[in-house]
Amino acid sequence: SFSECTAANDGGGMRVFNSGDVALEGASVVGCTSPQAALHLTGIERLALTNSHFVDNIASQSPAALFFTSRIAASGSLLRSTTFFGNS
Repeated sequence: SFSECTAANDGGGMRVFNSGDVALEGASVVGCTSPQAALHLTGIERLALTNSHFVDNIASQSPAALFFTSRIAASGSLLRSTTFFGNS
């Protein structure tokens, strides 16, 4: 969980780049302030994000909550029971 985090570069709560699969279950990202996206994933393979929530995250550039790019087809990625509320 990340709460009230602040970042000077991309990614307020977590930044992952050039990695394989990323799986987060029960992640709570709340009140992070960053230039772009509280959770910033670049060049990963697949993303599995389940039972998680993103609330009141603020970014000077959109998106505020989640950004990810995939090195392979993103069709294997999933978001399940994940909520987004009050991000700007």
